[in-house]
Amino acid sequence: MSLLSAIIVGLALGFAMGGRPHRLARLRLRWNVLILLSLALQVVLFTGLTIPGPVVTVLYLLSGLLSLAWLARNLAVPGMPCVLAGGLGNVVAIAANGGRMPVDANLLARSRGATYVRDLAAGRLTSNSSLSDSHTHLRWLTDQFLVPPPWPLPTVLSVGDLLVALGVVWLIAAGMQASNHAPSSRPADLSETAA
Repeated sequence: MSLLSAIIVGLALGFAMGGRPHRLARLRLRWNVLILLSLALQVVLFTGLTIPGPVVTVLYLLSGLLSLAWLARNLAVPGMPCVLAGGLGNVVAIAANGGRMPVDANLLARSRGATYVRDLAAGRLTSNSSLSDSHTHLRWLTDQFLVPPPWPLPTVLSVGDLLVALGVVWLIAAGMQASNHAPSSRPADLSETAA
């Protein structure tokens, strides 16, 4: 499932558990500039600009490392350990395969069409993916699970993507619940305030 699908499923599960979306504002996320920089880099890299291949590789890996640093800083938030595990798996697979995530060509054709696969193979697309071949490293971490049509957002996912999606669902559903930590109304212990 894509990140958008995971957000929708998380919201639906949160509602089903009696949660409310406004409670997500209480999540205490730190160092948010890191994830914003990571997303900005990916927008710049993969929105049709002509950027030399080696630069794309370096900046894409940098984007992944910024995301991992942000996730690690927010590890105490429910769901984040799962998202971090998935993100780490993806970054390792990308780094081991020259800065792109390998994807099975047959599965990609079923989700995006044969023309997309031909364009990717010919280098006519700027993409964060490459086609798997006999030289692909750590194949078990690469994109090889198809979410086919008629799913609204058909795609091919990795183990890391599945873990990220699971973590996002968990984070949203848990974040929508009422806090178990009500503010204490107990008066201060006199022994603690005595001089």
